[in-house]
Amino acid sequence: MASRGLHHFASFVREMNGACTLLRIFGDNLVAGTRLGDLACWSISSGLERWKVFMEGPCSDCDLEENLLCVSESDNLHAVDVRTGECLWSSELVGSSDFVRVSGGEVWATSSVYTIEIQDYSQAAVWLFDIKGRLQDKWGVDGRAWFLAAKSNLAIIGLSRPRCGYANMSLGHDPTYIPLDYNSPITTGAVSEEGALYLGHSDGGVSEIIGEEVASHNAGSSPVTSLAIGEDWVAGLESGQVISGPSLGGWSVDLGRLVDVVALGPSLSGRRCVWSSSWSEGAKLTLLDEDSGTTQFEVNHDSRIEEICSTEGTIALGDSEGNVFLIEEAVFRRRFEQVGEDVEEDQKRTLLRRRIRSLRQG
Repeated sequence: MASRGLHHFASFVREMNGACTLLRIFGDNLVAGTRLGDLACWSISSGLERWKVFMEGPCSDCDLEENLLCVSESDNLHAVDVRTGECLWSSELVGSSDFVRVSGGEVWATSSVYTIEIQDYSQAAVWLFDIKGRLQDKWGVDGRAWFLAAKSNLAIIGLSRPRCGYANMSLGHDPTYIPLDYNSPITTGAVSEEGALYLGHSDGGVSEIIGEEVASHNAGSSPVTSLAIGEDWVAGLESGQVISGPSLGGWSVDLGRLVDVVALGPSLSGRRCVWSSSWSEGAKLTLLDEDSGTTQFEVNHDSRIEEICSTEGTIALGDSEGNVFLIEEAVFRRRFEQVGEDVEEDQKRTLLRRRIRSLRQG
């Protein structure tokens, strides 16, 4: 069933210049950016390109509120009209721009400076702009931010050493640093639709934060590389494990290779499943049942897949060659069944050839 590649199962494939480093779905808009600075937007329903612009690169992150698309790229933060691709304003940050979130008319961004001599991040900052690009506040922070969430006038960042917990930022106030039971650096994070915060740690822990309540989960013994949030969390680990939270039964699957990203997306059975991209001298995309972790489907891919995003019934994947694949549930199922029919026909033809040879030899 996995003899055909991603091209066969995709509703459309688009090619960009450079490795895909940014991929987001906003309604009917699919936005992608690359290491070399290409930034493009397509209509999901038609597949047509809405616009494409070229920046210095690399593109890091983006977020959308109404028609304002904010993009972090190189050492800059840009505001782009998502309808046209027109740049409305840009602001230069200190160091590389990392994450950006837009909420309630406020634009939050993080930046960091990597010092080669010490092989670590020596400076990091959180920035707050209004929707016109005017700087409202800036904070120096202890440790690089490896995750950013924002809700109106409050931002939350997950931190590396020396703090290794998370911090709350709000206009006119100093950062409030909050330690966690797992005293190891944050490596990734995610937010549920209900607003619960999940942070992955370098020692394999997952911290679940709901209001003032914090729950700690031991996902494994290697860094958490990616988190997907549905009925509970699902974590991908550097060791190759994919592990679910307790509400999903705490199942564990060992893919035997580094897990780059996990995401929830369409399945072959009608429910969502876990899409996991792993890497070892080649990429493998594995679809796991969300409730049990059993494998539904897997396919190999020549280029590394490090960007996946999804919405109801649709998932997009970006690889290191600049290919962007859009996969829709109905199309995916139909083409999967077609592969099965082709395999059955091949088996029938093989059996017929064997019978003919047997008759000739007899």
